[in-house]
Amino acid sequence: MALGSPRLLAVASLLFLALSGCGTGPHEEEPPTVGAQASEIRIANALTTQALVLNAISTNAESNGLLGTSALLQLFHPTLGDANTRRRLHDPNAQRFMAYLVGCALTAGQEVAYYDPRLPSPGIRKWVGQAGLCPDWATAAPSEECLERVSACVLARNNAEGRRVELSMRGEHQFHASGPNIYTLDAKTLPARHVPITGSPLASFEDCVLGESGAQRDCGWTPDGIGSCTPSSTVVVGAGGPLSCAGPSPTLGSSVNGPAALRVCQGIAGCDHSDGRNLGEATGTCGAAPANPVVVFTCPAGGYYSVMTAPASSTTVGLVANVESHPDSASTYGLSEQQVYAVREGAFYGNIFLPDELGAEVEVVALGEGDKRQYVVVGADVIVRGSIYRKMFSCYDPAWSSGAAYAANRVCALPTSGSNCAARVTGACFTSLNPPVAGKCLVQDGPLTPGDGDYELCRDHANVLWPESVTTYLHAPCDTVTKEQRAQSCVRAAVPVEPLPPAGELPFPFPRKK
Repeated sequence: MALGSPRLLAVASLLFLALSGCGTGPHEEEPPTVGAQASEIRIANALTTQALVLNAISTNAESNGLLGTSALLQLFHPTLGDANTRRRLHDPNAQRFMAYLVGCALTAGQEVAYYDPRLPSPGIRKWVGQAGLCPDWATAAPSEECLERVSACVLARNNAEGRRVELSMRGEHQFHASGPNIYTLDAKTLPARHVPITGSPLASFEDCVLGESGAQRDCGWTPDGIGSCTPSSTVVVGAGGPLSCAGPSPTLGSSVNGPAALRVCQGIAGCDHSDGRNLGEATGTCGAAPANPVVVFTCPAGGYYSVMTAPASSTTVGLVANVESHPDSASTYGLSEQQVYAVREGAFYGNIFLPDELGAEVEVVALGEGDKRQYVVVGADVIVRGSIYRKMFSCYDPAWSSGAAYAANRVCALPTSGSNCAARVTGACFTSLNPPVAGKCLVQDGPLTPGDGDYELCRDHANVLWPESVTTYLHAPCDTVTKEQRAQSCVRAAVPVEPLPPAGELPFPFPRKK
């Protein structure tokens, strides 16, 4: 996943100079004061590798050390926070890194206010939580376990081009001895709310403001589910509409509290009306109004589709749509997280927050005085052989035909030279899955959530154990690599090697995409 060469990003009064870089006791975790997010940890991968490894917060020894020993709300307080760390937020990569850190650490109900000093519109902004891996970091210094969990999460969320890729992140941790695993799986996976690759939010999932109606509107929609189908086959899905308009007919699905609208999109993300991924949409099936919809479409080449629902009129409240696919269609609807994300990448582990283990130093310095003062990022364009975070590690799933090459492209900004990496690649997580032969990890399916296929008890090159690893699963093998690298590094084995579904889950009724 090479960037080709380090890129210099220009933002208003922020200048990047072609200067070389400067170089340079755990405590027991308390149960969180904010409850862990009780949902699957499905999270976007869109942080560029270059921004992860060369930013003025995590790649600055002083701010890195403060992050690992301070409460986030205190450190980044808009007026009372650490002055040097706040100055380093002139670096856009530092702000981007922090957005991903807070997204990994805090829950969806938490946020961290900070002062964005960049022109042309400086002011107070907020980073928001998402995964809830370390909610107490908001108000207290983090534990060693917390730092490792968040480090693994942030590492898992980078790729060279900064493309938005949805991940299923799995692991093992209980905030309370008798509590649930915080890494849980959804029984029904919802379509992504963003445009694939670009990450732009879809307008269709925003609220309507003018009383819009009909299936062609781009507001007021809700993601419902994901289905699989045989490419080129005819698929029928409904939310209460009749299967035939010629007299009395059975209905497919149902709707309560008003007529519904349906939209079907190619792939695992929603779509807008004019999007080329729109496979079909409808309100009333037979032309009479109001009525519930049925949508007939051709299964796309990728074999997956997403369904969105909305009230036929945006002024209707309380709609409950039960979407079903026709049993005679070569389709299965309402797929679980394990079914949608079935390609195991590997494991990520270690600790970013060790200032003495940084391979580079990035700083923001002020030049000039008064109105002519400019802030310059120094050291963000260096090339460092190997990993800039010397205590971050990654191992790869043995199903990759070229595991070492895939892993290098995954964690290095300049993989052809092995430079500007976010982690050291330790080898295969398991040497073989059939029969099972351990590699860098002793366990290929942790006991807290049987069948989720998380690598556990992973070790580095020195045989040091890092217990807070995370394992990532992709929807498709090539999601995280560039076009140039797909043929060389993202080829999978010809036979499935993922763990079997847990007891009680039906076998996959469709071919896995390898």
